Amino acid sequence: MNMDVAVVEEKPTSSGLQRFATELVNSTREYIYIRPEDGLIIFRPNRMNYLNESALLMLDMLYGSPDGPDVEAVVSSVVERYGIDDERARNDLHNLLISVSALLNDDVCGAPSVKIMQFGSHHRELPVLSEIALTYKCQNRCTFCYANSPARGRDVPEMTTTEVQVIIDRIYDEAHCPTVSFTGGEPTLRKDLPELVSYAKAKGMRVNLITNGIKCASEAYVQALADAGLDSAQVSIEGGTAEVHDAITQHPGAWERAVRGVSNLRAADIHTHTNTTICGGNRDHLAELVEFIADELHSEYFSMNMVIRTGTALFHPQDDISYTEIRPIIEALQAKADEKEVRFVWYSPVPYCMFNPVQAGLGSKSCACVDGLISVNPAGQLIPCSSFGAGIGDLLHEPFEKVWYSRTALYWRRKEFTPPICQRCEIRDICCGACPLYWDERGGFDELKALAPGGPPWAGLIWRVRKALWSRTRGVGL
Repeated sequence: MNMDVAVVEEKPTSSGLQRFATELVNSTREYIYIRPEDGLIIFRPNRMNYLNESALLMLDMLYGSPDGPDVEAVVSSVVERYGIDDERARNDLHNLLISVSALLNDDVCGAPSVKIMQFGSHHRELPVLSEIALTYKCQNRCTFCYANSPARGRDVPEMTTTEVQVIIDRIYDEAHCPTVSFTGGEPTLRKDLPELVSYAKAKGMRVNLITNGIKCASEAYVQALADAGLDSAQVSIEGGTAEVHDAITQHPGAWERAVRGVSNLRAADIHTHTNTTICGGNRDHLAELVEFIADELHSEYFSMNMVIRTGTALFHPQDDISYTEIRPIIEALQAKADEKEVRFVWYSPVPYCMFNPVQAGLGSKSCACVDGLISVNPAGQLIPCSSFGAGIGDLLHEPFEKVWYSRTALYWRRKEFTPPICQRCEIRDICCGACPLYWDERGGFDELKALAPGGPPWAGLIWRVRKALWSRTRGVGL
């Protein structure tokens, strides 16, 4: 996000520092979340920085005060705790506020209190993002659907409104996660969606909707979501034309309604972007899709991911995209996005030895299973991510801590699924071998053999034993 916050003079007066703090905090409360449990400042939805002890103290007092920020109280606490003089405490606070303002605008160089640390220097215990699949029912029949919707909608029970509220409570009150996405299937098929949005918003959460956009073609429905407090939406657009989109979704008329849904959501002041799953049905039409997103939808950015071979994708081999194939596709998308002056966001993890997203300017990508993400299925079960079948813990009936720190959850969070062939790689802990479901579907690691450094002779045996003992679930249909 970009925020215009006035910065006070280099050596601020007491009143100037108070004005600066008040303006910054009041204008960013909905975007900034201070989490003392693991010392994070989260720029919602998913950017974060680690805080040292003094920065945590100052920001927690500023953002946590129900009566607004009190600079004098913050300075007094810092002076008392750290035994420093008043002037240094004020200068430190001033630099911290400048840094927060700069980070809001992605300006690390303009943040005097920020230090660049080695990867792995800090440890995060809790999720940053959450998603609740409210249903597996859907109006579309997408050829690549990871969840096998709508078929699984008949097999997986759905929580009641009250039960979903229990999950929201666990996510916010116990997991201290400030953002929730309602997903599916298609979450707008739940009649109680506006009520659930309102409930999460009332707790102080940022609320996002992941949708096919069909019901959002109704202005009245979108207004109900806006009135409930919906902050943002991600609408699936699989092609730049109805021909491409409707063929993939197997639903004539879906594209026209999804596009109208984007327009209606934006008209209701709900921050909206589009997401596309790259598959066999659209891989040859991505350039025209970018042109449509830029020229017709007038989007500032768009996101994409590659198909995951679970669910209905298993029955449509023509939709398969391999890691070997994805690099030139991503690079062509980047070039097209640059040409159209629209930002391209890439979601899927890919082995860094095959495509390094950091070097490409797309940011670090790795599997977020039971780590940065907490994913819940319609029955209230914790699942590693939305593409998995069976749950690994009953979040509806058990405390978050018991589920989150179970041995199975730790298997995923510790990245014990990392391919044994990657064990000696120097960036193993950053890449983690990309998506474990990809390799499960492939039945091996042949694509990595010519690139990865390999592991010790016993690595494969240990990997198989851990997987057999602790993984407990597989991708939908695998």
